Amino acid sequence: MWLLGLLTNGRPRLRKELPSDMKFSAHSNWKRLSNNDQFRWLFAGNTALFFGFFATVLLRSLLAWELTGDEMALAYINLVSAVCMLVMSLISGVVIDRFERRRLMAIAQTAVVAAESLILVLLVTGHLNFGFLLISAAAASIAFPFIMPARTAMLVEAVGKPSLGKATAMISAGINIARMTSPAIVGILADLAGMVYCYVFLLVVHVLSLLCTFRLQDYPASNTMRQGFFRETANGFIYIVRNRSLGLVILFGILPMLIVVPLQNLMVVFVDDIWQAGGSGLGIMMGAMGIGGLLGSIIMGLLGEGRLVKPMVIGTLCMAFFLLLFSHAPLFWMGVLTVVGIYAASVFSQTLVHTSVQLMAEDYIRGRVTTITMMSLSLAPIGTIPLAFISKHLGPSWAMTIAAVLLAMGVLLMWYLSASFRKIDESARV
Repeated sequence: MWLLGLLTNGRPRLRKELPSDMKFSAHSNWKRLSNNDQFRWLFAGNTALFFGFFATVLLRSLLAWELTGDEMALAYINLVSAVCMLVMSLISGVVIDRFERRRLMAIAQTAVVAAESLILVLLVTGHLNFGFLLISAAAASIAFPFIMPARTAMLVEAVGKPSLGKATAMISAGINIARMTSPAIVGILADLAGMVYCYVFLLVVHVLSLLCTFRLQDYPASNTMRQGFFRETANGFIYIVRNRSLGLVILFGILPMLIVVPLQNLMVVFVDDIWQAGGSGLGIMMGAMGIGGLLGSIIMGLLGEGRLVKPMVIGTLCMAFFLLLFSHAPLFWMGVLTVVGIYAASVFSQTLVHTSVQLMAEDYIRGRVTTITMMSLSLAPIGTIPLAFISKHLGPSWAMTIAAVLLAMGVLLMWYLSASFRKIDESARV
């Protein structure tokens, strides 16, 4: 019911002119970021972290298959990771808001290094089994919800609100570079040198990320009066509900993710059944996703400061448009180009969503808001179920067509029905 209340509170009106103190040139913001030591260490540490994260995803699957030869082992290890991350996300936000963030992040990263070091030692000694792999996956997945939200919560204080959009775009660009290159590096190392060297690479990038964390200054928690642990957890959700613009931007961010994540799962159907491009075609499509994500980050970096909601809406509508083109592309290369467009628009819009969330959330509760935002995005795989059902009965092209139309309708209705959604720019200038 609260979603209906968020949506139905007024008619459209023109956005007010930005105050003069919010108008900053792109050049001055880029220069400010390039001269900011804290941002450079945050960027380098986050990029290294995701080099390790994407390498780990591939290595766990390869090792699980090598150790068991059982497809269900792949499902079990991914299920353990997902459940651990989801459960820990329920409490990590409160911990991030209560404790000094740099130290907390360093402890969590040290746990990841220890877990992956255990796997390397067991690999070298020949004692690795699937049980140890599950334990390592659980340990790393428990630690991760403390790392990324803490780093994100530190970003606002490190760069300041005027530069947050550019900073978020650069962070996103680093993640997409890692997404494109890390699995390729691991794949080549696995073929040429073996799993031991893959884990050496994995540990090197995680240690580099940890060293970057040590170079950061302290980011202490706010002095807000503390309540019970579970009460503070509930307060995070209450805060989002009461701040309508914040709640709506989080809801808005879920909409495209309900399509982007299932599209990755259904991509093999398009590549194999419609274009007959085989395994190499799927690899090209995965590369196109990464290129699109990097392009979206670059476009976000070129966007003027102080504009959030309109570019967010336009970006998501562009995503729906490219999705329609993808659904009925007659040739494989056309599909590749439209995938670049889909993921460029998606990353552009999602970067604006995350920027808006950080600008609207107050520091004393930013950790909880960040983790709740990430938890909400974990709902995205649910979209695979209806899309797979429609694909089975009507075909994948019509499934994606329906999804694109519903996405565009949802975005336009949210814009038209909710004054709070249209006031995101005003709410973000707290």
